[in-house]
This record gives sequence, structure tokens and C-alpha cells, in this order.
Amino acid sequence: MKKLFSYLVACVMLISCSKDDDKNETDSNLSNTPTAKATYDNKNYGIYKGVFVGSTGNILINFKNDGAALSASLIIDDKSYTYTSSNSTTEGSNSTITFRYNNDYFDFTVNSDGSNPTITNIHISGHSNAVVQVLKEASYAQVYCFEGTFTEQGGNGTLNLVIKKDKVEGLFIPADFQVIPPLKGSITNNNITATIGDEPDPLATITGTLSGNNIKGGWKSDTGSGTWEAHRTL
Repeated sequence: MKKLFSYLVACVMLISCSKDDDKNETDSNLSNTPTAKATYDNKNYGIYKGVFVGSTGNILINFKNDGAALSASLIIDDKSYTYTSSNSTTEGSNSTITFRYNNDYFDFTVNSDGSNPTITNIHISGHSNAVVQVLKEASYAQVYCFEGTFTEQGGNGTLNLVIKKDKVEGLFIPADFQVIPPLKGSITNNNITATIGDEPDPLATITGTLSGNNIKGGWKSDTGSGTWEAHRTL
């Protein structure tokens, strides 16, 4: 019996160490330097980063940041996919691009100055409720992506964030996949304050503290409250 107990403890410790090693390896691969080129800071071309829900993941769109590539790299549930497009584009113009990977696809739209980047018409196998939120990276302002979860009555939901300078945007998806408006807020001195839904009557308020590559905090609404945490993945 003692041998069995010792074996189980050793297994738990091994799994825990393995997870910590995986997280440390991921952290070491994260860049803290923007890859967006200054030439495209106020144009449609450049780098766009964001988060994925309907499962969980992140996205990096290279809109001819290097002068040639037109691709989107998605990581969904730790699996990588590279989407490409053959659409013709013009620098400094409003753009709509369809990215494809086998039979999957989505549309990316952005204004001529790089504002209002949106992803719609998402068709990804096995992810019928997919939603993506993206921000444009600048040569002077990196975009950071965080993936996490929040506690709620009846289970855990997904809470993924995108941060650029003092701007915070994200997606808050309950376990029942109820459609919830995007999360929007700000970060000051590593303290996050955000709302889900528009003022003056938001559906919920979100607070949190950024420490390194981790964020922890709480949420509150008229119907409940809970905690949340997220880890940087891009």
C-alpha cells in the first residue's frame, strides 16, 4: 500500500513538473519586440494579432508585412494551422481578404489606415461557434495575446484577451456558449479594468492584475461573480 501511495505521489509530481516545463518553454519562445514595420503603422498592411474562442487559441496575420506574404497562423487547442490567400491587395486601401486552409476559411477586413480589423464568416471544422478578436500591431506598440478561463456557476468558461499599450479587448464565453458581447477596457500600471457590454449598463465588469506573462482577477455581474486567470501565448 505504501509503495502504491508513493508511486501515485511521484506520478502527480512528474505531471506537475512536466506542465511547468511546458509553460516555461512557451514563455521562453515569446518575443517582446514588435515585428510590425514602421512603414505600415498607418496602413492596411502589417501585423495583426488576436485570440480565438470556440475552443481556445490565438492568431497572427501577416498582411504583407515583409512585402510578399499574405498568411494567417492559427493555433487552436495547441495545434498549428497556416491559412493563405490568393486575393489581390493594394497598399493603403480598404481590404477584404479570404484566408483558406483546406476546406476551412474566414474573411479578414480592415480599413485603409489599418483601423477596425475584423474577422467574420468563420468556417472552421469542429468549431461552429468560433469568434476571433484582433488588434493591429505597430512598430512602437506590440500586441500581446492571453488565453485563460473563468469560474462560473455550473463550470468554467473561456476568457481570452488582447493587449496593446493601454488598450484591452477580449472574448468572454460561458461554458454554455451563450453569445456575449466583446470585452473592452484598459490597463494602467498593470491593473486591468474592463466591461462586457456597453456602459452605462454593462453585462459584467472585469478587473485583473498583470504580472509577467500571467493575469489574475475577478468578474462581477447582476447574476453572479467569480475569478479568472490567463497566460500569455503570443
